[in-house]
Amino acid sequence: MIIQGLTAENFLKYRRLKLNNLPTHGIIAISGSNESGKSSIGEAICFALFGRTFAVKPNETRKLIRWGENRCAVILEFNLKDDICYQLSRSLDRDNNHTARLYRTNDPDNPIARGIIPVNTALEGLLGYNFGAFIDSFYLAQREITAPKPQGNAIHIMAGIAPLIKCRQELQAELEQNKLTQKELTIRIADTDKQVANLAFNEQQTHILTTDQNDLANREKNFKDNKQYLKDIATDYQQRITKQQRDKTNKHWMIRLQLVALLLAIISFGTWFALSFYPKQPIIANIITNIIANIVPIEIIVLTQWLLYSSLVNILIIILIWIYIFVLNRRKKALRDAGNQLADILAVLDELDIGLPKNLQLNPDKIRPPKKTLAIKAHALQQRLLKAQITVPEIEDIVTKKTKWLDQVLQRIAWHQTELHQKLLHESEQRQINDRLASLNTALQTEERELQERIQVLIQAEELLQGAMRHLSHKFNHHLRGLASRTLPMFTEDRYQHLQIDEDLTIRAFSNEKRDFMEFDEVSSGTQRQMMLALRLSLSQKLIDRVVCENQFIFLDEPFAFFDAARTRSALTALPRLSKDIIQIWVVAQQFPEDFEFAHTIQCHPDCTEYSNETTSQLRAL
Repeated sequence: MIIQGLTAENFLKYRRLKLNNLPTHGIIAISGSNESGKSSIGEAICFALFGRTFAVKPNETRKLIRWGENRCAVILEFNLKDDICYQLSRSLDRDNNHTARLYRTNDPDNPIARGIIPVNTALEGLLGYNFGAFIDSFYLAQREITAPKPQGNAIHIMAGIAPLIKCRQELQAELEQNKLTQKELTIRIADTDKQVANLAFNEQQTHILTTDQNDLANREKNFKDNKQYLKDIATDYQQRITKQQRDKTNKHWMIRLQLVALLLAIISFGTWFALSFYPKQPIIANIITNIIANIVPIEIIVLTQWLLYSSLVNILIIILIWIYIFVLNRRKKALRDAGNQLADILAVLDELDIGLPKNLQLNPDKIRPPKKTLAIKAHALQQRLLKAQITVPEIEDIVTKKTKWLDQVLQRIAWHQTELHQKLLHESEQRQINDRLASLNTALQTEERELQERIQVLIQAEELLQGAMRHLSHKFNHHLRGLASRTLPMFTEDRYQHLQIDEDLTIRAFSNEKRDFMEFDEVSSGTQRQMMLALRLSLSQKLIDRVVCENQFIFLDEPFAFFDAARTRSALTALPRLSKDIIQIWVVAQQFPEDFEFAHTIQCHPDCTEYSNETTSQLRAL
């Protein structure tokens, strides 16, 4: 960047300042007594470029406005390696209204950027450096010359580690964030483990409850089946025993009727046989004929036929009665079978009562009779049932008691089933919670492992960046020592030819007379400033090599404050020959050697408020 012109209005000392057609090569000398406005020119350049100056704090920029005025403005004209001329204008008022505009001189209607932030961003892209790097390299303010901070942004840019620094900062920020996240994950995992422990979910409990539920379901089905079976068997037995009482009476009369039919059949058949097969016995025939004739007057032939029919009918009646009695006997056997079944189901119910767990017993504290006693009672009941010696009311009473007992047991089973169902629902909810917590814990542990791997990668990346930065810093120091060692002899007339620069930019100079390196405090103040000026110019050259890569101006405000005339002349002679890139050198001093030739001179006066290099005379304050 080479400055071609500078215009300022109401800026610090100057009401108007106008510098045009400035030379692009050589030294521009700015001289004058104290408070003549020499430094104001440099601060005007600095304000035009960055909207601030070295001497004024960023929040006090209103101090840059000339006393008594409400607004200041600065226009800087410069060109870059593309040979395009740019103009940068800034203005500031007492209300801190700050405007900025960057545009090409040949196209002012289409600005490159407008506004403070856009202009600063665009300018840094064009120049390659920011305010901090500019102050530590190309702009030497009126102060004690000191080495830049080794950890400053300017040194980082010059060393080429600024991108690595930014990358490391991002890595460190990400690393810290990941560590915080890891800490949070650890807390969440511990909290999840605590919740799982407090939940105390037991898989075996669910199995036990499920087994109990199945057992109750089987018991319920068994009791319901037995209840229905008891009802059916009791009803069948009651019906059969009622029929049996009628069958007993019917059988009694049927046996008598069978006997009568048998007697009649014998008589009828005997008479028929006598008449049919013994006709030659007149005595028997006459007796039978007379007997029958006294009862029913009928012919013998007809009588014989009716006797045969009577025998057959009686035989048929006997057969039918025998069949009926056989059916009655079958019914009696069915009654005995029903009695057996009823006795069996009652015995089964007794056994079920004995085998019930305590939680299902109606009277758990009641002393149960021994099985032998129950067997004797069951056998006695069975015998009564088999012999049909039990009445229907007795059966109804037994069945009612058993049914009531079954209903009560079924109610208890239903209550326990409801309770088990609620417990299983609770266990199911507990299982779901446990599964969710286990899944969450697994996910958190997986995330923690991945995060730990990421942290290790970041740590390794940071270590690699640190190694690269150390390598670049060492290389930068080596190059800086070479540049400073080439610059220093020009300033010191070869009395000091080498500089030793440590990592913290501590300087030692090699004295040809002592043949050894001397500490910075061992040399005179003039030599110290020569050494620091050499270091500053070397840093400027390094910044040009690193990011600027084009011709550059440099502004030195009072660099020869402690120089004698010889040192000043030697330094002025050396400055244009220090670098092929630093071709425009602005130097501020109270006075210069009269016979030294400069590319351009600017003479400032304390009472001068307006200055222009286009006129031969300066306007003075009224």
